Amino acid sequence: MFIFKTNAQENSFQKVEAFKEFRNYKINEITQDKFYNIWLATSKGVLKFDGVSITNFDFKIEASSQNIQTIFSKNDTLFIGKNKSLHLKTRNKLLTFDAKNVHKIFEYQNQIFIGSNQGMLYFDKDFLQPLKTTYNLDFSFINDITFFNNKFIVASNSGLWILDSLFQPKEINLISKGNYSSLLINSDKLFVVKNKSEIEALNVENKLVKKYSKNEITHISLINDKIYVASKNDGIDILNSDDFIFEKRMNKYNSNLNSNTIQSVFEDVEKNIFIATNNELYIKKNTSIVKKPTLAIADIAVNYVAIDSINVNSYNKVLQLKPNQNNISFLLQSVSISNPENIEFRYKLDNSFSPWNKNQQVNFASLKPGNYEFITESRFKNSTETTTKIFSFYIEKPIYKEVWFLLLCGVVLCLIFAGIVDLYIRNSHKKNQEKIEALKLENHLLSLEQKALQLQMNPHFIFNVLNGIKALGNSENKKEFNKIISQFSILLRSVLNNSRRTEVSLKEEIETLENYLSLEQTMSSKKFSFLIETALNNIDSEEILIPPMLVQPFVENAIKHGIQQNSSKGKINIIFKVKHRFLECFVVDNGIGIYQSQKNKTTKNHTSVALEVTQERIENSSKFSAFSVEEIKEKDTILGTKIWFKIPLKTDY
Repeated sequence: MFIFKTNAQENSFQKVEAFKEFRNYKINEITQDKFYNIWLATSKGVLKFDGVSITNFDFKIEASSQNIQTIFSKNDTLFIGKNKSLHLKTRNKLLTFDAKNVHKIFEYQNQIFIGSNQGMLYFDKDFLQPLKTTYNLDFSFINDITFFNNKFIVASNSGLWILDSLFQPKEINLISKGNYSSLLINSDKLFVVKNKSEIEALNVENKLVKKYSKNEITHISLINDKIYVASKNDGIDILNSDDFIFEKRMNKYNSNLNSNTIQSVFEDVEKNIFIATNNELYIKKNTSIVKKPTLAIADIAVNYVAIDSINVNSYNKVLQLKPNQNNISFLLQSVSISNPENIEFRYKLDNSFSPWNKNQQVNFASLKPGNYEFITESRFKNSTETTTKIFSFYIEKPIYKEVWFLLLCGVVLCLIFAGIVDLYIRNSHKKNQEKIEALKLENHLLSLEQKALQLQMNPHFIFNVLNGIKALGNSENKKEFNKIISQFSILLRSVLNNSRRTEVSLKEEIETLENYLSLEQTMSSKKFSFLIETALNNIDSEEILIPPMLVQPFVENAIKHGIQQNSSKGKINIIFKVKHRFLECFVVDNGIGIYQSQKNKTTKNHTSVALEVTQERIENSSKFSAFSVEEIKEKDTILGTKIWFKIPLKTDY
């Protein structure tokens, strides 16, 4: 049974005049940050009220919808809940996370939990993760979360739940089924709203006791030690917080409120009471004396550019500035909702404070190098209670003014003068040494070229070809006879011509190799096949330059000591490839393997010497050149030899 008292006229609530231009904004929730700013979550975005003016914050958080359902402030960070997403706004960034219908943003022990239509979510640094509890709860609409009597209480559309933990809970109890939408802690009591029509109290035995009934309850609040029951169409019922006895009803008929539709009720830290109807914002200011306002540094600009890299109000280090960063501006912010017009400031950067004034912008131009401590204070006019904020910074000296730099300059000048002669002598000696080294290298390269020219044509191969020509001459196979003589003459001509040149085109090198391999095929007792491939990245082989007869010794070695000692038919594959500004060459055979062939030889012959000289030619041609030789193996079976080298790509265009 409820006891009703006579409704007295309530005229202490006044319209917030600054809200006039936002009357088409429907306020869904009201909250306050640590600097006393009032934040309004509305149907068209986020609004901030500092006691004087209201600012519309356009965070560019989706063009599709600006309907903010809930908002939560933590330090300098705003958590903004919408119907399809959660946004995190810090001083210098905005993060967006997918979240369906965010109803509640709850903090416990510096951890942020989200109640949504996707169950409960956990915010971990830059990630939003679902919390796994039990099937029914995980797929419920989470309307409210709180911590009471060492347990987590969760209000959802599936019922009221009690959990021992939100992370892998061991105890999960469904206290009552129904649509639970709002939770309120009052001292050692917890009140809950069920089905938007009943208020129940949770007792020590985790049983629910019905306390009050009202149609279409939007939420309940503890305001000035009274229970405010806000409804959609019937104003606000104000109850005694101890026994839930009805004290009065506030609506458009007995107050200044213009509507019985109550969107939100909120009491700030100064005990001011806000009521949001469907198109107005009302305030009942606390008439008692507030000792002092808050104080924050809203912004710091260096050389007229705002610093976004630090959190100014929690920065406890000394800000390091360069010598040219000596124009500093501070923007101060002091908020009091109940008494905003009487706030004044003073500051000092040296030994004495400035006079008290209302200026929130403080500028310092052309500061000298050194350590600085900016101290600012705020107060209500004529009050002795002040709020203080300190920010330290250091401007470095220009390097030319440092004592060590001046001393160093003197020493350096002496050393420069004394070292000129020594430097001249060293340079002369270095140049002479470089000339000697260059001559040595040139001499070594000439020696290698001479050895290479001497080894370019194996005499044994020449004798074999001549004997073959002689044998063909005695036979009647004139066609083959003429072909061999033509190939041999072309090969000799290319060898003689190339011996006078330091570079030939890759096309000429390939033609020489083809003639040489064709003659070897004809003269060799062991049959083999060969294939020359190119992959030149659309570069013409005539345009690529290469030292002459660079590949022939490797091919000759593959024939003589590889495939001729193998029982199967021989195969030689030569590949030229352009890769990363290098010309790569592969010589692959299916012989007995280079190391096995070396074991079979008792002395170094023409071919092995030619291999060593050619390898040295490659490695000395450039510091970027490379060479390798390896046996091709499959398990313990040798399948042949692969010789690879690369030289810098050089073209004639």
